[in-house]
This record gives sequence, structure tokens and C-alpha cells, in this order.
Amino acid sequence: MSTDKKPHVEIIRRPNRLREKVGGSADGKPGRIDPAALERAHIHVSRMADAHKAQTRIDLTDLHDAFNTAMADAENRPAHLRRVFKISEGILALGKTFGYDLLSEFAHNLNSFLVELEHPSQAQLTVIALHIDAMHAIVRDDIRGDGGELGRALSQSLAIARAKLVARKG
Repeated sequence: MSTDKKPHVEIIRRPNRLREKVGGSADGKPGRIDPAALERAHIHVSRMADAHKAQTRIDLTDLHDAFNTAMADAENRPAHLRRVFKISEGILALGKTFGYDLLSEFAHNLNSFLVELEHPSQAQLTVIALHIDAMHAIVRDDIRGDGGELGRALSQSLAIARAKLVARKG
């Protein structure tokens, strides 16, 4: 006993409140964000950028201290390296937001390298130190974006160091 009746479907069109909040109209036409609001946001981000630079210096000092503690305390090294990872993760997250793409790249590469390590060798610890030193140089010299030719050279050098250790494993 089949029935050939089609089910009744009702389509409900709800207003797009998000579009309205960002300046769009209720009828779907694109809107325009108030230039004064954009200027206020730009000023706020500029202020935050200065605070970010200061915070990154503090984070890099903490990163260096955590790494030195890991070097000195071999018995608890995995716990100290987890702290290195956590600090580096914070640096990674904010680096791109404020135009430090190379800093974020190095933090990401460091964390990717750390994930694989349970009991790092001396050579692996040296590679970690190289990443931390490169991150210090980026902030010290205020290298923004991808760092241009210098950034590519630094990035390539760190990639070679990591690749040598991976080749030794295999």
C-alpha cells in the first residue's frame, strides 16, 4: 500500500542577523562598515602590537629558561620540553596576527619537531636550541613577514638540521 503523496515541506527564511551586524541590509545587499569603526579597530590593533612585542620577548625568555632547565635536568626533561612546547605554541598563535610570519613558522617547526621526541639525543637538543636562537634573532631584529632573503636562509638552515636527524633515524 504505497501512497504517492509527497511530504509537505515548509521552508523558513530567517533574517541574516550577522550580515546586518556587519553593515549588510536585511534584503541581502552588501553593506559598508563604518570607516570610523575601522579606524578605531586599527588603532586598537596597533596598540596591541606594541604589547605583543613586549610579551613575545618575555615568552622567549621563558622559552629559553625552560629549555635550559630541560638541558640541566635530564631526568625530568620530557616535562620541561612539554613546557617549551606550550610556550612556543603561544608564540606561534600570536606571531601571524601581528605580522611575524617567520616567527610563527619557526615556532610551528619547533613544535612539530618536539612532538616526535620522547628522549631526545644531544643532536636533537641542539636543533631545538637552534630554533629558539632563530626566534630570538627574529624578535631582536624585528623581522616581519617572511623575512625576505634572510628569512629563507634561516628557514632553509633549520630545515636541513631537522632533515639530517630524520635521515639518521631511517
